[in-house]
Amino acid sequence: MYSLKKRIARNLSLNLLAVMAGLLIAMYLFAQQLLHDYILTHLQHDAESLASVIYEDPAQGWRIDPGRMSTIYNRVRSGHYYYVAIDEQVIISRSLFDAEFPGIDDNHQPNSDYLADGPGDERWMIWHQRVTKNDQAIGIWIAEDVAPFQNQLLQYSVIIVGLIVIVAAVLFYLQQRTLRQAFEVFDWLRTNLTAIRQKEAERSGVSMPLEIVPLVTEIEKLVEHLSHRIVRTRNAMGNLAHELKRPLQLLSIQQESGKGSDMQDTLGDIRNILERELRRARISGSSGVGGVFNIAQETDSMTDVLRKIYPDINLEVNLESQVESSSLDRDDMLELIGNLLDNACKFARSRVLLTIDLADSRLELVFEDDGPGLEPEQLQQLNRRGQRLDERVAGHGLGLGICRDILDYYRGSLTFAKSELGGLSVVVQVPLT
Repeated sequence: MYSLKKRIARNLSLNLLAVMAGLLIAMYLFAQQLLHDYILTHLQHDAESLASVIYEDPAQGWRIDPGRMSTIYNRVRSGHYYYVAIDEQVIISRSLFDAEFPGIDDNHQPNSDYLADGPGDERWMIWHQRVTKNDQAIGIWIAEDVAPFQNQLLQYSVIIVGLIVIVAAVLFYLQQRTLRQAFEVFDWLRTNLTAIRQKEAERSGVSMPLEIVPLVTEIEKLVEHLSHRIVRTRNAMGNLAHELKRPLQLLSIQQESGKGSDMQDTLGDIRNILERELRRARISGSSGVGGVFNIAQETDSMTDVLRKIYPDINLEVNLESQVESSSLDRDDMLELIGNLLDNACKFARSRVLLTIDLADSRLELVFEDDGPGLEPEQLQQLNRRGQRLDERVAGHGLGLGICRDILDYYRGSLTFAKSELGGLSVVVQVPLT
């Protein structure tokens, strides 16, 4: 077992951390690229300005007019430097003073930038460009110290990390509170179902999320179904006890009077009652709650069992329409059909017919046999719980009582008439909605 709440909270927290970390990395890389592009634009602009102020003096060779350049290149270690190479002549900015210009001999491609370590703690970003003037190739290297920008970017990153941690903590708290409020409905559900089970209260009108309404509905249906089944089982046990009471009283009387032959007959009646209930349990098959009733498949299995119990009876099943499955409870329907088929087979001479049809959202089952049938006044007696109609054969009463309980639960109907086969016709109608 595991905690769904803890699993959701853990997954949400990990996703939150992953998103925040990805956002931080993306912001840092974006800021670095923005800083790089900004400084590179300045370097390219200064390189073009530098190229424009280079001129050739016939007496002194190539020179740079310092008055037309920014004074920042004249201050020593100002963080802005240039290096110009024309054949064997080299012109450097005064700001460079006695420091070496890095990367000159590293064969960097023209019109490209690179990073290099400058004097002290400086970190230079260098733009290398080649121009032609008076048919002379000129190499220009212009640099700027980016260490202050990188340090400032690092400070901003630390501040942003702190803000993200605070935001993540707030979001984590809100997430936990939301989860706690969302899972409170399950505590309410458990309490409400316990109250319903203990008959302390009915379902309250508390608003529930749409996602769990089907679950609650199904659970309540299951509770209701189990309650109905318990009541039905108690009724069946009461009827069985009532049926056994009379032969047991006779057995006691016969024992006192010493009538051994009568005792054997009474024991046979008790044995028949028990065998009948065991047979019905066998017909109904395995117990299950809420299973979907596959009409064709379950009916085939049930009739196979009955053919073994009543080998002399020709048991036929006629499907009038394409009836495959229904939402009716499997166990209830097996008990209903099994009881009625068992009664039909007991009283039939040679043939039993089960007709299954689906019309107007109602499942109709017609059980017919070619037995002796019943008189009109006897048909009315079938509506009385526990009434036995033939003392020579195990009675209808208990089985029909169970069937009546099942049909009452599904708002169905049970009617009796004379069959065209000559015996009894039992018509069952069960709504499917």
